[in-house]
This record gives sequence, structure tokens and C-alpha cells, in this order.
Amino acid sequence: MKPKARRENLKVKQDTGELFIEDVLNAKYIHLNPTSAYVWEKCDGNHEPVEIAQEMGRELGVSVSEKVVAMAIDKLSKEELVSF
Repeated sequence: MKPKARRENLKVKQDTGELFIEDVLNAKYIHLNPTSAYVWEKCDGNHEPVEIAQEMGRELGVSVSEKVVAMAIDKLSKEELVSF
């Protein structure tokens, strides 16, 4: 499962690591915390969740559980921001 972020019909604003997304297609606003924002930005259709967790861990200098990434992907999927 290699998630791919939807980029069309979205207006994205970033503030202190958080993302504020206006989904023009579905007429809704979505707030992503820094973890979900990071995961969404890394969902390019080429990486498995475990790879995203490993990259996040390297960048932060801490161990990041694949479960954390899976939870973020689940939220993104429910908001129609990623597909598989």
C-alpha cells in the first residue's frame, strides 16, 4: 500500500508545521497537525508507510512507529486527501 496525496482542488496554507487545507471540490476545511501534515507531504505514491515512518524518524532523530503513520494515513483517507 503506497498512498498518494491528492493535490488537485485544494488550497493549502502552512503555519508552524500545521496545514490548513480548503478542499474546494468537497467544500470543506481540514486542519492537519504537524504529524499528519508531514505524512501527507510524503505520500507520493512511491513509499510504503514504514518507509515514511523511517524517514520521519531520521529527520526527527527519534523512533517513529509505523502505527503513527498508519493513523495519520487513515485520517487523511477519511478526509479524501490520499488514495491507494
